[in-house]
Amino acid sequence: MSTHTQEPPVRHPDAYAVVVADTVDDVEHLNELLHSNLPVLLVRDLDQARRLMDGDPPADPVRRPAPLRVSHLEIRPDEQRALWHGVPLELTAQETGLLARLAREDTGVVSFPQLVRDVWGASCGVDTTVIHSAVRRLRRKLEQAGVDVGIASVRGYGLRLAPPARKPSAN
Repeated sequence: MSTHTQEPPVRHPDAYAVVVADTVDDVEHLNELLHSNLPVLLVRDLDQARRLMDGDPPADPVRRPAPLRVSHLEIRPDEQRALWHGVPLELTAQETGLLARLAREDTGVVSFPQLVRDVWGASCGVDTTVIHSAVRRLRRKLEQAGVDVGIASVRGYGLRLAPPARKPSAN
């Protein structure tokens, strides 16, 4: 009769975990769930993780891109923040990314495939129902915060930001 004891997992001395999370609290919660004592590398998004894994140097922290502005809405994609009249909005990183992608579009309309690639980081697996769901939540949050910049749907094609209508000047 042989007794088999389970050996502890072999860990490579250079092992670490890469975690995509919004906050350090998220990482600590994940560490508790995994019962892990691995070093953790916290990244903001999959693009940052890919750059680090590919060995690309981190962006120069001194030269941040200028915030994107639409009316009184300021979007800071590098900080994953959006502000309305200088007041931070309670948005997820994905919602901020969606706003930023729409604000960056020179032609106005961003197609659904472009949104999937640029916001969700995938070329497939995300259909328009996922996008519409995310947009519905984002619209609700913007409306609750009093933001007058909207998100307009271009049926069958994509989305665009809808800046507030200009009031006619009284002459």
